Amino acid sequence: MKNFITAALLVGGAVLASQSALAQATANNLYMGFQNQAGNANEDYIINLGAASNIVGGSSVVTLSSDFSISDFNAVLSTSSNVQGGVVGVFQSSSNPDMYATQLRSALGTPATPGSTAPAPTSKSIINDAASPVLGGLDGPAVGTGVLDTGKSWESVVEPGTAPLNFYGQSGVNPDSTIAPASVVYEDLWYVADNSLSGVSNWIYEGYFTLDLTGGSPKLTFTPTNAPATLVPPVIVSVTKTGSTVTLISTNAVSTHSYQLQYTASLNPTNWINVGSSQVAGTTMVTNTDTSATSTNRFYRIMAQ
Repeated sequence: MKNFITAALLVGGAVLASQSALAQATANNLYMGFQNQAGNANEDYIINLGAASNIVGGSSVVTLSSDFSISDFNAVLSTSSNVQGGVVGVFQSSSNPDMYATQLRSALGTPATPGSTAPAPTSKSIINDAASPVLGGLDGPAVGTGVLDTGKSWESVVEPGTAPLNFYGQSGVNPDSTIAPASVVYEDLWYVADNSLSGVSNWIYEGYFTLDLTGGSPKLTFTPTNAPATLVPPVIVSVTKTGSTVTLISTNAVSTHSYQLQYTASLNPTNWINVGSSQVAGTTMVTNTDTSATSTNRFYRIMAQ
């Protein structure tokens, strides 16, 4: 395992001043950055993922894999023994900067509930204080490309620690999470608006990033809340029979997808027949019933659609 911090920074508003030889960050673009927290790498890795409006708020999964370079990623990892990753963003519109930040899921693969709130509420003054330091010092490449930044601008303005004048120090939100280089990491993206904020405001769930470092071709995607949830096989956890009625309860269901109960009287050969009506899942649990279970043997399965 190796040490790094990943982050995604959404930059908007006025043109930014660069503090090194790289190009300055572009307004309204989303950036992802990697740094070696152990300090044994000579550069940060910064990726310009393009306009935020093309990534957040859509209705389909956004594939960003072509923007990602495993060789540049490994250069920043260097010889460290473990890995940390996180995503953070700031969007500045005139004097009202808004912020994005990610948190590692408590259960990998399980998205947060759309409309739920995390981390803790934040204030207008925190947003204003956190935006300027992050925006002012970041270097950025062209859209769809990444660069190794020997000036380590990502490390200096996003999360060098809890000291002031960086995103973590000003906002109090730490985007870091420990990951392994050959793993799949899910980071939920949260957003807090500043436009009409007078007191404190909750963070709103916007979707999640997936960084898949398994196999020979790493994959980077963003799944917005409006994208259809991925269908996964249901798991039957309970089967009960009362008279001629059999009730099956399945977990692993995906909201808005339908689940049809089927039976066969024999497993050799099989003849699967629909029984009862298809049930649309509202949660991760779904219940199906067979009210005609009068035969001696019936084998059941649930078909997800």
